[in-house]
Amino acid sequence: MYIKEITLTNYRNYTKTTIPFENKVNVILGENAQGKTNVMESIFVLSMAKSHRTSNDKELIKWDCEYAKLSGIVEKHRGPVTLDLVISTKGKKAKYNHIEQKKLSQYIGSINTVMFAPEDLNLVKGSPQVRRKFIDMEIGQVSPVYMHDLSRYQKILQQRNQYLKQLQTKKQTDLSLLDVLTLQLSEMAAKILKKRFDFLQLLQQWAEPIHKGISRDLETLKIEYKNSIDVSEDADLSKMLEAY
Repeated sequence: MYIKEITLTNYRNYTKTTIPFENKVNVILGENAQGKTNVMESIFVLSMAKSHRTSNDKELIKWDCEYAKLSGIVEKHRGPVTLDLVISTKGKKAKYNHIEQKKLSQYIGSINTVMFAPEDLNLVKGSPQVRRKFIDMEIGQVSPVYMHDLSRYQKILQQRNQYLKQLQTKKQTDLSLLDVLTLQLSEMAAKILKKRFDFLQLLQQWAEPIHKGISRDLETLKIEYKNSIDVSEDADLSKMLEAY
């Protein structure tokens, strides 16, 4: 799989440009501040529907423009597919082979992207939130169900927090609804934790021999996920749910 071309419209410093790629190593050359990094970022945005550099989508839209559009042709083993992503102040719209996707979670994973950038040092130096975000993004590329569960978890968490505030201010008194929200939140959290454990076990298998090669067998890489409920990666889903 590789990207044959990408077209940028009103994206960052580009008014409209089409960039072709070969199924080889592609090198982008140019003077400083001409948009090389923006091209690299655009591939990631087309893949993940978000930037690795900013959480503010408005920064991706060219100055004085109402929207930005990214279009790409991706060659897969079954043939070429087209991807379109429109970013505006009203939100994002994504299309796969000209068919609009109802949810971004259905779109993400259409192309798999691995990016290395200076910001990746935050995986080691940054907060646990940065590492969780990295894990979520990588799993999300290969598991649309995970993205759905994660979105559902965040919505239930928000609902539960709001209800806790209402209970505290005596606007609500029904504790049974709190029990329902707590159970739903625990079910989603357990599924997410299980997926993270499974992913990191695979990452350990892939990364350990590579690291041994780099260190000439002097070091062994160990990846450990320290979670807040203190359950082991060998625990099954029911035990994780019980712990939550």
